[in-house]
Amino acid sequence: MTASFLELQNVSKRFGGIRAVHDVSLTIPKGEITSLIGPNGAGKTTLFNLIAGQIRPSAGTIRFEGDRIDRRSLDAIARRGIMRSFQNTMILPGLTVQEHIETAALLATIGRPIDLLWRRNITRAKLAAVDTTETVLDFTGLASQRGTVAETLSYGLQKILGIGMAMAAKPRLLLSDEPAAGLNGAETERMEELLRAVHASGVSIILVEHDLRLVMRLSRHVVVLGQGELLLEGTPDQVRHDPRFIDIYLGGEADAA
Repeated sequence: MTASFLELQNVSKRFGGIRAVHDVSLTIPKGEITSLIGPNGAGKTTLFNLIAGQIRPSAGTIRFEGDRIDRRSLDAIARRGIMRSFQNTMILPGLTVQEHIETAALLATIGRPIDLLWRRNITRAKLAAVDTTETVLDFTGLASQRGTVAETLSYGLQKILGIGMAMAAKPRLLLSDEPAAGLNGAETERMEELLRAVHASGVSIILVEHDLRLVMRLSRHVVVLGQGELLLEGTPDQVRHDPRFIDIYLGGEADAA
């Protein structure tokens, strides 16, 4: 396993009286695909949101490449190279596929929307965004759909566009939330190929995903959560043969059999 670049130390999150994440310490390796799995209510989404900076921990620290990020803004975390794609597609009405990616690339280049009002090199930023857009369109296979209004795309293509928008920001770490949710077999296969290409381009990935077959095919590092706590982690082979994993995912079926 390669050196880590994301570290969580004793991270907890409470929402009122609800303990969503409790005392999780975790090291995410650089250059790998890591999957967070567990039953509903395990704390996966909360932990994901903590890493992305959408919520702040009640206790503990999160460090990216040695720097503490758990008190930083979403913009600051994004500028460090952490980007997120969402389970539900983030489609803007009336905009084409190309316009979606150009907008994501421009905002990533400028930093904040307010900077558009004063930044002197806005023309240079726009030209860079156009170049990035062409690269992303080719990378995702969406070049032929560049002029299509994004809301008319199939759900599978909308999710690929979501990955493309995240890639327009040139991330070092991509957080992908349920990339295969709602996809049919062919769409899932295409999404898997895209995620492999993202990883091959040098981007580390953290997945939250319910499709265990996809998780085991893609991941080198699997983290299992339960009731907000870290239950186990390891390679796919180590995890799938662990009695705790078997009990969580196969216990009822095994008993019935």
